[in-house]
Amino acid sequence: MSAISPGRLAIMLGTLVALGPLAIDTYLPALLTMAGHFDVPIHDVEISVSVYVLGVALGQWLGGPFSDQYGRKPVACTGLVLFIAASLMIPWSVTVEQLYLLRFVEALGGGATVVIAAASVRDHFTGRQAAQVLTTIGLVMLLAPLLAPAIGSLLLNTLGWKSIFIMLAGYGVLVFMMVVFLLPTVRRQSASADRESLLRRLFFAYGRVMRNGPAMGFILANALSFTAMFTFITDAAFLYMEHFGLSSKQFPLAFGANVVAMLSLNRLNVLLLRRYETAAIMKTGLLIQAVAASSLLLLTLGGLLTLWLAIPLIMIVCGIMALVMPNGIASFLSLFERDSGAATGLNGALQFLMAGLVGALLGTLHDGTPIPMTALMAGSSLLAMALFLLLARQGGASAEG
Repeated sequence: MSAISPGRLAIMLGTLVALGPLAIDTYLPALLTMAGHFDVPIHDVEISVSVYVLGVALGQWLGGPFSDQYGRKPVACTGLVLFIAASLMIPWSVTVEQLYLLRFVEALGGGATVVIAAASVRDHFTGRQAAQVLTTIGLVMLLAPLLAPAIGSLLLNTLGWKSIFIMLAGYGVLVFMMVVFLLPTVRRQSASADRESLLRRLFFAYGRVMRNGPAMGFILANALSFTAMFTFITDAAFLYMEHFGLSSKQFPLAFGANVVAMLSLNRLNVLLLRRYETAAIMKTGLLIQAVAASSLLLLTLGGLLTLWLAIPLIMIVCGIMALVMPNGIASFLSLFERDSGAATGLNGALQFLMAGLVGALLGTLHDGTPIPMTALMAGSSLLAMALFLLLARQGGASAEG
């Protein structure tokens, strides 16, 4: 029996995980303004979004085993120091290359911080109870992308784009205090795990995770499903503001519609978990996302995509993550005890690595139309479904606890 209530842990970890969407979504309305500041095309500044997720991937890859070895709190605090320092330095960058470097450092710290969240859930809960906690974390953290574009737009129009990153540093300070004073401390892994050197854990623990076929099915499907959503996030400013002509004040409304969908499906997931297995819910979510993303691509290729068709289809592609992510994480974490941090780290690393690489590919393929974006969204979601059916389905029963 855990010494902390599921609700309290979920709120704290949701606040921590919100660091990620805040760091990305708050500055999306400012991309055009930042492009003017650095005197580069908007697509050059959009690359900083992909740079951020690549940094998060590395941060999570390192942070997972480090948190297994040294504890959750020390890793989170170290990551937050990096995040805060880089956020304070970004407003003083004078070239887009400096922006890339500082965003990478910021993401490295942010990734090492947020990776402790799912592992911390595994420290206290398993099975469907873990899925319920992860769903509540999702509800808390969804407030960040719902509010982030509006906050970014407000700061942009009142204090300028630099104030966005100062705000992020301030949020990092608040999270740091929460981690130090409120987050429960959990004993480190067993003595046998302590005797295993960190270098061996960085590779051997990941080896154990990667040899688990069902777990890799959940992890890869999670990563590719997230990539489909993140492809839209990377190109959202272009799609809504340049292609469809929305203003920086209208952009948060169109973008925020996706979070409304996530919030609604998050609540639906709570109800579904009372009757269905986590793997079954995830499978349904992946299927719905694949259909919506494929429809988006077909409409684009046919020249039929309008703003009022794009918004609801993108709401489905993004919103369905509320069914996919928490159930996927709960499913693969149930397959591990000793290596929960490594499993979480690999999940996060692959998730953001794939998203970052596809985002960078989107930048190179960009032709001034939504075709590259919708093609990559459809391809990612279809591959996610295929890998789930190939690998994860056999682990569905054992993922329950």
